[in-house]
Parts: sequence; structure tokens; C-alpha cells
Amino acid sequence: MQDFIAVDFETATFSKMACQIGVTIVEDGVIKGTVVDYIQPPDNKYEIGCINVHHITPEITANAPLFDVIWQNYKELFENYPIVAHNAPFDESVLRANLDYYGIPHHNIKKFICTYQIYQLSLDKLCWVFDLQDEGHHDAGFDSLRCAQFYNFYLQGIQPDLSKLASYIPEEERKRKIIQHQQLKGDVLRKDLSGADTSNPFYNKKVVITGVFDVEREELARKLKSLGADIDTAISRRTNFVIIGREAGPSKLAKLQSLIENGYNIRQLGQQEVSLIMSDDLSTI
Repeated sequence: MQDFIAVDFETATFSKMACQIGVTIVEDGVIKGTVVDYIQPPDNKYEIGCINVHHITPEITANAPLFDVIWQNYKELFENYPIVAHNAPFDESVLRANLDYYGIPHHNIKKFICTYQIYQLSLDKLCWVFDLQDEGHHDAGFDSLRCAQFYNFYLQGIQPDLSKLASYIPEEERKRKIIQHQQLKGDVLRKDLSGADTSNPFYNKKVVITGVFDVEREELARKLKSLGADIDTAISRRTNFVIIGREAGPSKLAKLQSLIENGYNIRQLGQQEVSLIMSDDLSTI
């Protein structure tokens, strides 16, 4: 098995001044750990296009060390291990641009190995076909770890399942779905009957919400709470209503079906009833 480091940089400017470095160390095919540091770019200057990618801001790096200081912690790694990166030409050019800026020699640094050239897939698509979570994409530590895993797979002859590309969902769309499916938490789960109309159908009733609606789930939950509903996150024998949207949780639906089959009276409501709830028209619910 091979020793190597997997490297990722995030940049503050289009001139490739680094604001974060991540290095994952692999020895004899075993991932030993990941080191990640913020870097203060020259004058702590950022361009908005870069911030929009990784969400690192001048406030985050205001007290971070400059690259020439950080480099002392990484120099030995870069000079003694083979270096791997995903889209290596970019990361290699970032490293050399920062070394040049601070007048640091880099003749001992080897040419990078590129996992993008090996697989011809973006990092998020590779995560998809290897069944790896990619929620931390564009954090240097996370990306270097995934790169190390990809190169290890390559060395071990483990092939991605390219058939999964047929069901690939772009990263931004998945992020929107994660927000839509986010579990309710905090104050909205604390029952509050003050001010609620005792005659409405949700007063002091346990309500579970699952799936995606035309309205944000949090907004729907708060509306129901104002009506006196006791919002819950799990279906149980005490549940009175389950509000079911698109892409509802399969485990919740299975639990609901089982309880109904065992004689529990749990009402199911859909998008049409949600619209009535949001409009305060509860007469037909």
C-alpha cells in the first residue's frame, strides 16, 4: 500500500490567495487523520465570488496566520509525501502562487496526482457513485478526506458504481431538499395552549408533519402550534394527526399504516388541508 497526502485549498481571491488548507495523511493505505487550518490572505482581502463558493469570510480569517507562517507546519509533508488532489492543477497552482507570493522556494515539491483525471467526475458526483456523503463539500478538510478515500479506492482497485449517475441529483438541489426535510426542533415542539381556540380541530392534539409542502415545514408547524397543536417528530399510538406531503418519510408512513391497521384512529391530511390551515379555513377539516 502507498503513503501519500491528499490536499485541498480554498481561495479568497481569483488570484488564488489561499484562505483554508486541508491535508489528509495516508500511510500504508490507512487514513491517519486530517489537518485543516484557516489562512489569512494578504490584507485579509476576499472576492465575493469566492465567498459564495465556500462561505469563508474576512471575519473568519481576521486572526488566522498568514500563509508563510502556516507553511512551516506543512512543509515537511509536502516535501516528503506524494501529493494527491481532486482537480490537482488548481490546487497545485494555488500552492505555488502562495509560495511565490511569500518568496518561498518550492523546487522540492513533486507534481500533484489528480483524482479528477483518474475518474473524470466532479467531487460531488464521485461521492454519489461511491455512496459517500458530500454535505461538507468546499471545506478544505472535508474535500481532502474525500480525495484521500477516492485515491485509496483507485489503488485498491475498487470501482465506482457509475450506474448511480442516472439518479444523480445536483448538489444545490439536494441542499434545498435537506432544508425542506429538516427535522423540527426547539420552541416549536413545546406545546402552548395559551390564546388558542379550544373549538378548532388541532387544539391539544398531537400532530406529526412529514414530507415537503408548498409552505416551509417550520412555518406550517408554527401555524399549527398557534392553533394549540402539540407538534411531535415521531408517530406513536398517541398521535392524532399526520400531515403528509411529497417525499414523506417511508419509515413514518410504515409506522402510520401499522398503527391504523391495529385500530388507532389517526387522521391523515395532505397539501389541500395544509392550504386550508394556512388560510385559517378549518371548517372542512
